[in-house]
Amino acid sequence: MKLKSFIIIYFVILSFNSYPFSCEKNEKLYFVKQSQREIPLINSVDIVIIGGTTSAVSAAVAASRQGASVFLIAPKPYLGEDMCGTLRLRIDKSRTLNTDLEKQIFQDSFQTTPMQVKATLAKALIKANVDFIFSSFVTDIIWDNNNIPSGIVIANRAGRQAVKAKVIIDATDRAWVCRMAGAKFYNWNGEAVEFQRNIIIPGENDSTPDYITHKLEVPMSDFHYSSFANAEIVAREKTYREDQLRASESLFHIPPDPIICKKNADYWENDSEIDIKHFQVEGHENLFVLSGSADIPRAVADSLLKPAAMIEIASIIGEMAAKYAKQKKTIVNKLYFKTHLNSNDTILQGDINDLQGDVREVLKGLRPISNIQQTIRCPAMYVPVLGNYDVVVVGGGTAGAPAAIAAGRSGMKVLVVEYLEGLGGIGTLGMIGKPYYGQRVGFAAEVPFPKDNIEPKMEWYRSEIKKAGGDIWLGVLGVGVYIDSNIVKGVAICTPEGRGVITADVVIDATSNADIAIAAGAGYMYADIEKGDIAVQGTGLSSRPLEGNYYNSDYLLVDEADMVDIWNTLVSVQIAKASENVYDIVPIIQNRERRRVVGDYILTYVDQMAERTFPDAIVFSGSDYDSHGYPSSFYFALLPHDEISRKKNHPAPGGTCFTPYRCLLPKNLDGILVVGLGISMDRDASALIRMQHDIANQGYAAGIAAMLAITNKVALRNINIRELQKILIEKGNIPDSVLNMEDSFPLSKEVIALAVESYGEATNPESASKPLAIIMSHKEVALPLIKIAHENAVGRSKLLYAQVLGIFGHKEGVPTLLSYLKNFTEWDEKIYQGSMADYAHLPTPMDQIILALGYSGDKSCLPILLQWTDKLDTTITLSHHRSVALALERISDSSAAKHLADVLQKRGMQGYAMTQLKDVFTVFYNDCKGINTFQDSFNKNRTNALREIVLARALYRCGDYKGLGKSILENYRKDMRGILARHANQILNNGVLVK
Repeated sequence: MKLKSFIIIYFVILSFNSYPFSCEKNEKLYFVKQSQREIPLINSVDIVIIGGTTSAVSAAVAASRQGASVFLIAPKPYLGEDMCGTLRLRIDKSRTLNTDLEKQIFQDSFQTTPMQVKATLAKALIKANVDFIFSSFVTDIIWDNNNIPSGIVIANRAGRQAVKAKVIIDATDRAWVCRMAGAKFYNWNGEAVEFQRNIIIPGENDSTPDYITHKLEVPMSDFHYSSFANAEIVAREKTYREDQLRASESLFHIPPDPIICKKNADYWENDSEIDIKHFQVEGHENLFVLSGSADIPRAVADSLLKPAAMIEIASIIGEMAAKYAKQKKTIVNKLYFKTHLNSNDTILQGDINDLQGDVREVLKGLRPISNIQQTIRCPAMYVPVLGNYDVVVVGGGTAGAPAAIAAGRSGMKVLVVEYLEGLGGIGTLGMIGKPYYGQRVGFAAEVPFPKDNIEPKMEWYRSEIKKAGGDIWLGVLGVGVYIDSNIVKGVAICTPEGRGVITADVVIDATSNADIAIAAGAGYMYADIEKGDIAVQGTGLSSRPLEGNYYNSDYLLVDEADMVDIWNTLVSVQIAKASENVYDIVPIIQNRERRRVVGDYILTYVDQMAERTFPDAIVFSGSDYDSHGYPSSFYFALLPHDEISRKKNHPAPGGTCFTPYRCLLPKNLDGILVVGLGISMDRDASALIRMQHDIANQGYAAGIAAMLAITNKVALRNINIRELQKILIEKGNIPDSVLNMEDSFPLSKEVIALAVESYGEATNPESASKPLAIIMSHKEVALPLIKIAHENAVGRSKLLYAQVLGIFGHKEGVPTLLSYLKNFTEWDEKIYQGSMADYAHLPTPMDQIILALGYSGDKSCLPILLQWTDKLDTTITLSHHRSVALALERISDSSAAKHLADVLQKRGMQGYAMTQLKDVFTVFYNDCKGINTFQDSFNKNRTNALREIVLARALYRCGDYKGLGKSILENYRKDMRGILARHANQILNNGVLVK
């Protein structure tokens, strides 16, 4: 960029005090273009409050009591970050608690717990009818034509959304939103800033744990978020100790540069009634500061920032804000953006106008199925570049942290952005602190698994990335990409200070939900919904006591791209667990399955079972089939069982397998790799690749691949795969045999014929595993052989071949199938696929026959199928309902509709949609692993909902009966559980199959 152009732009930035970031010297770019777009409007309220602090909640409750409509936006996955995030949970014994909220938080004690704070604040907002959302940051201020702030735009994992408001209350610690709006602030003298960081260590002789406060003087180059992110890492390095049980996720400080308000600190009067002008931003009647950044003496700020001490003042500010909102005219419809420089500003000339590309993001609303009609137009503008790196890793979890370490050790300039308080993801903050299967080789052998606490592992990741020269920004969300045509050139991120772009040669999407790749336009798969079915592994949200590192759970269904689902999950569990006296809960949902990108190759479970090899193999992984949900592939409906397999915890076959590099490459995109659970694979394949050791080695491979692309100046698709493999072999990640690997498919006709013969002799999943996988992956060659084998076979072998023919859509085996089905007089016993998920069942021998009959398409099977349909009720296991539903909707005959409707109208078969928060509350005792009655009380809600929606779908697809199927699906379209809402929406949008 020419110096003259840079100087002009720099002064334009200064003239816009709202501009949130400064640019580093010698960066490649200073701004990137963002085209015009429509931001979905999700709310229009009297007052919007940004921040989830105790004072924010107090103000929200007070305003609501005055009749104002209020929407609160919390940046964390909980409320009370001023106490919970800093671990400032004690008050002086001489302090008098004046408000009900304070008393509820501390409950006749001088010390509380994070769980008590979070639950108390959530209950207070719910009781006051205040809407609120978690894990969201403000990106823009919206203005009316009188230059009055009239709303905000927020960003979260669902994308960006707009909120109109008459009054804005900024309860963030540094008044980030006020600064974004152009508020003036007092000068900082440039001195080092004192930060406080709390850690908890064991008490002497197993007594109550001790809280230690560290005070650190940290030099700051400026007060932008990147500097605070660096201070956070410095503080962790200086304060870490091996015996710590927990440490604060964020630093505490008294802002030395408060906002200039209508009345300045010199006029503060301690003994008189509070003058809210000290909290009202100068020049903006409807913009309030509710934090230590208010215009009050620094000593007073220190006092008010003590735990929950600002609650009383906040209540007054909330009341005054409500009164102001009542006086203000109705929110105007014509609103403007001016947070960032508009692209048509004539002052911007030179190199900046030659930049190519655009910022791409998701703009759907809070839910993936949102159908929002009202939007606010955001004009074309420029978005600031916050930094330039070789590699940016979005997500510092099980795959992301290893990717950053690998790239950093290879000489790359690396940045990791992570939303949570530390690195390691599910393996640390998710409290799954011990591995289950996986290959502990190569890089994975380096990763520690401390026995008693997660803190050492988080510190190991932090220190290894820093040793490798990498930067770490915690508390940051990836919310989009900077993309030129189909080449990703950076990632759009959001911090408490606002939104910007990090440019990079390679972006590694380690969100494990393919968030960044999907924002770039990648296709994705999720829970088989794209196939018109629903199948997903169960999730959990476990306790987080001060000691221990392993608290696994499975009692939920959560879509992490659905902010409503995330909200209802977090709120319900936080409130329920507070009653158990739990110290805290994990900040990350323990999902075993998320969205999966469509890549250059989609890895399948059949590939794995057939032991397929690939020329671009980069990970060698292994496990048993540990799936916390019923499977999708009909492979599982063709597995024979014996008495041993029917009683095993994980009867479906497992083993080892290779992952090809192509699974990390989103189709039609370059410049980006996807790692973790978001790679390109069928959902059944995830069970064998998702073990922590293997995911670590997968992330490491991605980091090396990024280095090779950058070093050799080639696209990620064009790297020398053998060079990558040699580096991974040297590290010990993969065996040296991969250097001679080719694609083992297609197999010869002789091998396929042998597989057909072997399958007919199989008696259990183990013996059928590989032959069946070969048959299913070579259908065209195997089918004629299967037909011949069926004709010549007798007994059990004939049944096996008949089932394959039926599943393949052929009718030759129907007589055999019917003859076996007629031998059953009652439903057979379920086959558990794992002990944790209540609905994780494999198809039983009866289910296998029913599915084969249905998929044969032979309508002569209908009478007997409908006989069994009529026998379904609440006592029958889910796998039987599912097999009947799939079979009937495959045949698609309207005569089935009445039978399905009759089943759904039996007692206990309907009414499991959760459309309100009260529907979600239940008992979570011991993460649903306590007394059976507690576990059953919740798990049945999950299983029953799956049963109801699957039957309703089949009814709807068979032509429906008196609108019952549609009515049930419409109800599930409003379900707070995102996966069920997605599925219902997809079925209703696709229409009825049979008229």
